[in-house]
Amino acid sequence: MTEEEFTVSRLSALIKRSLETNFGRIKLTAEVSALKIHSSGHAYFSLKDEGAVIDAICWRSTLQRLQHQLENGLKITCFGKVSSYQMQSKYQFVIEKFEPAGIGNLLKLLAERKQKLAKEGLFDPNLKKRIPKFPKIIGVITSPTGAVIRDIVHRVKQRFPTKILLWPVLVQGNEAAAQIEKALDGMNSLPENPSNSENSRPDVLIVARGGGSFEDLMPFNEENVVRAVFRSKIPVISAVGHETDTTLIDYVSDLRAPTPTAAAEFATPDRLKLLQDLERFSFQLQFSAYGILKRSRLRLKAVDSLNIGWFLSERKQRIDLVSERLDKNIWNFTTQKKVQLAKLQLTKPVFKYNLNELSDKLKFAFVDIVKNSGHRLNIAVNNLESCSYLNILRKGFSWAETSDRNPISSVKEARNFTKFTLNFSDGSLTVYTKQQVSLWESES
Repeated sequence: MTEEEFTVSRLSALIKRSLETNFGRIKLTAEVSALKIHSSGHAYFSLKDEGAVIDAICWRSTLQRLQHQLENGLKITCFGKVSSYQMQSKYQFVIEKFEPAGIGNLLKLLAERKQKLAKEGLFDPNLKKRIPKFPKIIGVITSPTGAVIRDIVHRVKQRFPTKILLWPVLVQGNEAAAQIEKALDGMNSLPENPSNSENSRPDVLIVARGGGSFEDLMPFNEENVVRAVFRSKIPVISAVGHETDTTLIDYVSDLRAPTPTAAAEFATPDRLKLLQDLERFSFQLQFSAYGILKRSRLRLKAVDSLNIGWFLSERKQRIDLVSERLDKNIWNFTTQKKVQLAKLQLTKPVFKYNLNELSDKLKFAFVDIVKNSGHRLNIAVNNLESCSYLNILRKGFSWAETSDRNPISSVKEARNFTKFTLNFSDGSLTVYTKQQVSLWESES
């Protein structure tokens, strides 16, 4: 019996086809390890459990449309297919979709934590502190970069210019919860009335971050952060995520804002409304004063008609003087308040940065720039290679040219030459026309 002969390429292709056909699209739960994000944007890593490890790959196009991020140690439930990489004769799992495993267990844990803290009285509405109407300093605990701090500063400037004290923290990741707790305790440890007003304790705190996935908001569900908010002597406004997002610090904080912009509005009065109220109260005060004076004059007139005007003449003169003085004082008071409100200007935010932290952030930013530049360079190289004529030649095409390297584009043109060159992806070949062959035959 004759055994069938295979090439390595054919055997590898058959194995690849067999793997993809027999297994189809499957669901797999495992832990991510040895994660590497290539400059091309593709993710290469391993999936492991207690007994085995399998190589895995997630293409760049797949990563860009997924809601979650891959991390070493993350347990995921993924969907995809088994395939092989023929150049290295190894099989691998190609991921089409994945999500963190155990979300249901995590939700159960949070529900139990919420119930436990509620029983301890941390969410008691009777313990909520009142938000001051006219804060002198607003403390903000959030990331120093991004739209959140810019939105808060911009809204405070619009409504009622107030000094802002920023305590920069991470708002997601394993270290975020510890930094947020430290920031809450640090704000409360500041002196109330120091000689240097820049280091004074804020009158209200805003704990904020933008929207994100369930996992991104987890630091604001940690028990140490919830307890730090509860023990804060300063009123706390929570503004975590979007309006539909809910974290445990929303229940313990003194006020919950649906967005960071709304938190800035809750922490400051409206300057325009104050001016309107001042105008209204000024009018009401003048109207009431005029009414009182009018009634007093009528009563004096009635008494004067009783022929005892000589007794009250001095009193009438005193009332006239008091009336003029009252008008003048009301006018001066309202004018002074209008000027004070009109001259209010936004005090530049005071940012408490650590120089070492800023240095680290600068280094990380430089690494990101180099990485992104390399990524763009790889894309440019790939695009350049895809446009190369060699790629076309590798698909089975050839390119004809004369001995002086002029291209030949038709059979009719080729017949004008006794010989020409055919270029392939792996080399070139000289071709002789019938005219040259006939010349050789006649010569022989």
